[in-house]
Amino acid sequence: RRCINTSMRRVKLWFMQTDFYAWLVKNVIPYIRFTTYYTSMRGWKYHQVYKVIKPGDIILTIDKRKLTTKLIPGEWAHAAVCVSKNKKFEVAEMTHTDYTKSTVADLCFEADRVRVLRGKKFTPAYIKKFIAKCKSFEGVPYDDQFVLGVKALSCSELVWASDFEERLDVSLRDIAGLGREYISPTGISKARNIEYVFDTDNAVESSLTKPK
Repeated sequence: RRCINTSMRRVKLWFMQTDFYAWLVKNVIPYIRFTTYYTSMRGWKYHQVYKVIKPGDIILTIDKRKLTTKLIPGEWAHAAVCVSKNKKFEVAEMTHTDYTKSTVADLCFEADRVRVLRGKKFTPAYIKKFIAKCKSFEGVPYDDQFVLGVKALSCSELVWASDFEERLDVSLRDIAGLGREYISPTGISKARNIEYVFDTDNAVESSLTKPK
């Protein structure tokens, strides 16, 4: 069994080095959804997310009808950082188009579920440094090899690299079967020093969050 796993890992790593794989990751896989219908996120859920989220928070999302969700191991498919609430550049994320400046609405309406998390050991001073570090990665390409480092970053690596003092204490357990340290959105959700703030799956519509 160990020999089979080793062989499969070698094949997987070989394929990830090919130009065809790079083309798929950039130009095909991100665009495949198993329906032509939009996600199940509703406006009132977005309003609840926007009400509770603060700069420095970490956002996890999943679109259950997207191919990438099937390929990424774990409960969550994407991670991002809230850097402001200025309606212009509110969320930093790594996507197939590399470092991406988004809004909270962008993330919510491209997802079926959103969870907001906060670092337990993130002081106001550290939050400013965390956000500044996150913004400093603008221009960095997407890491389709999932190798820990800052020359290229996956969505989860952006969160991990921005937390330069490692206050979150994220597990780097290899859940992808690559034979090396690996950081995933689900790994971030299980960080030792992170706290749950809000999850749209537990949201209940109320008069306080209904758009007027």
